[in-house]
Amino acid sequence: MRKILAAATAVVLLAGCTGGGGKAASTNNVTAITSGGNHAPTTITVWSFNTLPNEVKAFRDDLGRLHAKYPWLTVKFVPGKDDAAYAKAIAAGNPPDVFISTAPDNVGEFCHNGTVLDMTNYLKSAGIDVAATFPKASLIYTQYLGKQCALPLLTDAYGLYYNKKLFAAANIVAPPKTFTELVDDAKKLTIKNSDGSIKQWGIVTREEWDSNANLYMGVQTNSNFYANGKATFASDPNWRALLGLDKSLQNYYGASNVAKFVARYQPHTDDAANPFLTGVIAMTYAGEWHIGENAAVPSIDYGVAPFPVPDDQVSRYGVGNTQGTVLYISSHTQHPQEAFFAAQQLTTDTTFLDTLADAVSNIPSTFASLAAWNQANDPHWQTFISIFKNPGSYYKELTAAGAQDAQAWGQWVQDFEQGKVNDDGGGLQSIASQVDKLNTHAN
Repeated sequence: MRKILAAATAVVLLAGCTGGGGKAASTNNVTAITSGGNHAPTTITVWSFNTLPNEVKAFRDDLGRLHAKYPWLTVKFVPGKDDAAYAKAIAAGNPPDVFISTAPDNVGEFCHNGTVLDMTNYLKSAGIDVAATFPKASLIYTQYLGKQCALPLLTDAYGLYYNKKLFAAANIVAPPKTFTELVDDAKKLTIKNSDGSIKQWGIVTREEWDSNANLYMGVQTNSNFYANGKATFASDPNWRALLGLDKSLQNYYGASNVAKFVARYQPHTDDAANPFLTGVIAMTYAGEWHIGENAAVPSIDYGVAPFPVPDDQVSRYGVGNTQGTVLYISSHTQHPQEAFFAAQQLTTDTTFLDTLADAVSNIPSTFASLAAWNQANDPHWQTFISIFKNPGSYYKELTAAGAQDAQAWGQWVQDFEQGKVNDDGGGLQSIASQVDKLNTHAN
């Protein structure tokens, strides 16, 4: 299984237009390859971040089916490659034809620098209407300034997992919908030892814990990173509502207790020893892939709900951060038509998407694959599908700075949690100015 930590994505710095071993493929007057007819034998290379055996097998099996269906197309599949490895390959002039990344953080940077192909005209030639094929939330993180520089390949949505047994013991009958309810429930669910340490936690919102970096992307408070091209951390008061939630919980637990919790359990966020599965923590913010991981402890009785929203935004309850795996075509590929043909099959074939979703515990990324998926009626999955489809769900704006803006903001939040900076006008203006400078430099 995988998890996405937006603010922890490797920094990829590609100054100016990147090299790629020859002339970049033209995206003008392109013609997509049709499914029928003969074609010259072609071999392309596809890199992917996946490393777990079941995930790699799912890709290899589908690529094998693709070759059986189209014998002229051979795909050399190379797993275990991240954005940093891809950037190095680009700089060395030897990129793969197709690269599948775990997260969309660098879509803006890769698109701005000409690292990846704008697939807009290929999609038009192939007769693919992206708005009719992919839910809106996935287009937000694959488009940059009107260019379709990436395609979604499975999706992640984030919500609140809660332990039903612990809720019942605390006389809590339903998951919280507002920030106030979340704090109240967290306190009811917390059991402190006589020495002030914590035996059982309600929820930990520390930015560096598990998937919490995604909580600070602004969706829950209806905050956008930018307005009129400028960072909004100081100008949008809703950012302070999110920071206030974090601060109130940390003050209740004690900063040292929270730090010890993160240090102890961070290695166990994706296995049977993680604190949610062992009952150490009653609620946790995480993505849908934890459904697959929770199967390691069949005895746990848990529910999934959207993460709460500020008290004055209760009408927005149901939204969540949405992002996911993205597929790129290198702009300097020698086989742009064949690379797009493979990309088209991988990102729109219902059987493959549903098979891969089962293998990696992610959400299928097209309307057709969602409708056909055999997990769609499962109550746990239904929650995440609803979050994915919610018109208020989104991912932060993409910029030419790539992952750097989220990284800078994430570090600032950590500094805030450690008392190094304040969430007053001056403190928030400092991070806003820092992010603005990153974007100015990237452009």
